[in-house]
Order: sequence, then C-alpha cells, then structure tokens
Amino acid sequence: MPRQEFMDLVQEIKASGKGREMTKKDFLWLFDNYEKRTSGNVWRINDYLHKEKMIVIPSYQSGWIYEIIELKEKDKVKIKKGEDCIDGFDPINRLSILEASVKTPISVKRDAKIDEAYLLLWQNDFTQLPVMNDDRTVLGIITWQTIAKGLITVKNSDCVKDFMSDKFKVLEEDTPLFDAIKEVIKTGVVFVRDKEKKIKGPVTPSDLNEEFIEQIEPFILLEQIENYIRLLLHDKIIFEDIYKLITIEDGRPVNSISDMNFGEYIKILENQEIWDSLCLPFDRINFTKNLDKIRIVRNGVMHFHPDKISKIELETLRKSSKFLEEFLTNK
Repeated sequence: MPRQEFMDLVQEIKASGKGREMTKKDFLWLFDNYEKRTSGNVWRINDYLHKEKMIVIPSYQSGWIYEIIELKEKDKVKIKKGEDCIDGFDPINRLSILEASVKTPISVKRDAKIDEAYLLLWQNDFTQLPVMNDDRTVLGIITWQTIAKGLITVKNSDCVKDFMSDKFKVLEEDTPLFDAIKEVIKTGVVFVRDKEKKIKGPVTPSDLNEEFIEQIEPFILLEQIENYIRLLLHDKIIFEDIYKLITIEDGRPVNSISDMNFGEYIKILENQEIWDSLCLPFDRINFTKNLDKIRIVRNGVMHFHPDKISKIELETLRKSSKFLEEFLTNK
C-alpha cells in the first residue's frame, strides 16, 4: 500500500485538475519510502496508478533519478465545441438559441401618437409593436388588431397607451425552448429578458417555423443527396466489385446499395474503374472531394452536434442536392 501522504496527493491532484512536479527520487520515496526501481516496487506503483487512473510523465521507471517528472490524472474524454472544451455544457436548448431572441426590438413610447405606431408597423411590415419607455420594460403591445378594435369602439384618443394590449409574455433568455414554444403558441408573442435585464425580441410563431425548418432542412437535404448517390450506382456495379473495395467491419449485411454508408459510397466512386463504368460527365476527383465535405457535415448532423451547421455548410448541401437532382432529372 502507498503511504497516506501519497494517497492524499493523488486526491488533491484529482480535485484541482493540476499535476504535481517532483524528481523521480522524491516520487519513489513519497510512494512508500523506496528509492530503488526494483521490479516489485515498479509493479506495486503501476498497479496503484492504474487503479487511480493516474500517470507519470515522463516515465519514472528509467533514466536519471533526479529528473523532474509530473504526476497527473489521465486525460478524460470531454465534450467539445469546435476546438474548445466546454466546461458548462448545457444539454437543453434554450430560448436564446432563436435568432429573434437576441434582437433589440423596435418600439414605440406609451405617450406617442398613434400615427407613429402606424408608420413603424407599416414600414417594418410588423404585426405587433412593443410599447416601451426604456429598454428593460414592456408596458404593452400595439397591433393592427388592437388599433382596429379601438377605432371600432370609437375611442376618442390618438395616443398609443389607449390602443395597447397586455396579451404578451416576457421570458428569461435561459427558459427551455420547449417551455417557450408553449408560451409563444398561447400568447402569440414573447419578449426575452437577457442577462443584463434588457428586453429582446419579439419571438412569434413565424420565428419558430423558421427555426425548425433550419433544424430539419439538413436532415432532408442529406437524405436527398444519399438517395441521389444510390440512383447513380443503381444497377451499375456488381457485388464482387463492392467487396473488393470496402470492408464490412461491423458485421452488418450488405445486400443492396441501400445497406452501404456514405463513406462507402465515396470509396466506391473514388475507384477509377467503377467511375469509368458509370459514364458520368464530370470530374471524379472534384466530385468525390465534394462528397467528402458532405460526409463531414453529415457526421456532425447525424451525431446531433450541439451547434447548427454553418451557412456555408448548409449552402453546400443545398447546391449538391440541386446539382444531383438536375443531373438525374435531365439525364
């Protein structure tokens, strides 16, 4: 057994996430008052390090006894976002992911003339306008409907405050998206309070439609592209040629083109002999390079990466799908 001082040090390193530097001689002594790297000592030390998921860099087992080493915890697998590790990863989509939730709203003051509200609604093609005297409080909303109701009831006023409605909701930006959706559907319009307590938005049903189309579109485009690739290969190649080029490592049966994955399509199309047999009127290298870009995008989409794909990646999918559609339609 290691000394208590050594076990305490291991727990301290785990708690802080920081390694500890020392000489190889001090390391051996700290473990159990040993200075020699006999096979028995090394076995006991390595067995303890393995159980505690610790590592020594560089190895203490050979070399100069006064060389500096670092005792540290083995690296753990972490969630990544791009190249940066996320310490506070949030598995829940929040209201703040919507583009509309970060926009500063165009508003009208409570004591403004109704003509000003007319102009702002008309110029911006809005259905509603928040009534705000500062950037932290929504006093009400004014809409074409509230104006119409006011005119019908012959309100003797030309002031915004007399045409306001209280049918809106203000939610915090970290509200779970599904909870926010319920409120948007219920009230028709939601405003967002950010971390600085400033009002953003509004979020309306049309914003939700745009968001979900943006979320779903990559899946639809990828399915279309994959189906187009299957059509390019359909009834053109034999199983013997497929088995020469790809290795089915996961034991799944490949009885048709539909049983193959996207990477396997690329590998087949990269083969010059098969490419020639397809008689396609475009460059093989550029075509398969573009498919490899799509494969990378596909991996992110199908593994539910926390970030949406970029506009450039989405445009790549759109153009590729359209290209293949037009080629196969006019073939």
